[in-house]
Amino acid sequence: MKKGPSKHSTQPDDPIRELQAKADRFDRFTRNVPAMLYDYVIDQQGASHCLYCSAYSLELLGVPPGDFVRDMRKFWDMIHPDDLLAFRKADQTSNKQSEVFSMDVRVVLASGEEKWIRISSKRNPPVGDAPAIWSGYMIDISETKKLEKMLQEQASHDFLTGLVNRHYFHEYFHSELMRKERYQSHSVLLMLDLDHFKTINDEFGHDAGDYVLKTVSKLIQAQMRAVDVLARWGGEEFCILLPETTQAAAGAVAERIRASLEQYLFEYQRVPIKVTTSIGLTALTARDKRIEEVVQRADQALYQAKRDGRNRVTSR
Repeated sequence: MKKGPSKHSTQPDDPIRELQAKADRFDRFTRNVPAMLYDYVIDQQGASHCLYCSAYSLELLGVPPGDFVRDMRKFWDMIHPDDLLAFRKADQTSNKQSEVFSMDVRVVLASGEEKWIRISSKRNPPVGDAPAIWSGYMIDISETKKLEKMLQEQASHDFLTGLVNRHYFHEYFHSELMRKERYQSHSVLLMLDLDHFKTINDEFGHDAGDYVLKTVSKLIQAQMRAVDVLARWGGEEFCILLPETTQAAAGAVAERIRASLEQYLFEYQRVPIKVTTSIGLTALTARDKRIEEVVQRADQALYQAKRDGRNRVTSR
């Protein structure tokens, strides 16, 4: 006679315990991974429905995972308005073509904090008639974006003054030449050089020279419009592009800049420093095709101003 299973046998319960152990391991894994993991499906109307969301959603987005499972639109409502249209287009394209989706996007948390997150998801092979499940992750890349922005600014801006550098100015100037040629507009280039700047460094030290350069930058900017571009050309030289400006109007701007520097009380460690500038001015012409020839004319006007006694504006 065949004996029945012992009441002490655990064999029938082993598969259940094994599944539970796997679930516990997966839960521990997702809690310790600095990423929000999720699964979702897309219905026949194209709407997404979240099937699973890991607990990291609370730390990443400030939203409990159950909220996304109940209503995935909560995530769409968090996307920054400036990024929403591009995100929707990329998502729709990926869904139609069953491609891997990957995009960096800004989200706005309930607290008002903005974060950059990287989203990536992939379509799993469908099983039978069931809709395909997409699996993905989200990670915080805010610090990476800050670093990228800092590196971009360092590549295009002067570290001391915060002004754009010569490389950026070259690129912008090329665009201005094309715009001028298309619209037949007026533009003027100014070259500024601080008078006797070496003497300032020699007498008061390089820290004083840095103070003068930063202060001069602010004084020049105070006389400029939003469309004007000021660059630190190198050393104590500055370059200004004035779009939509006649030579006469540019001369008035240059004179205001010159006067503002002459009249300003530069004082470093309670010691007054006399600062003046010589300015060369030239208008862009229809013959100008390269920045070098325009800068050369402005330089010639600048050195004429220096030969004539400095602290003045000269046109060419």
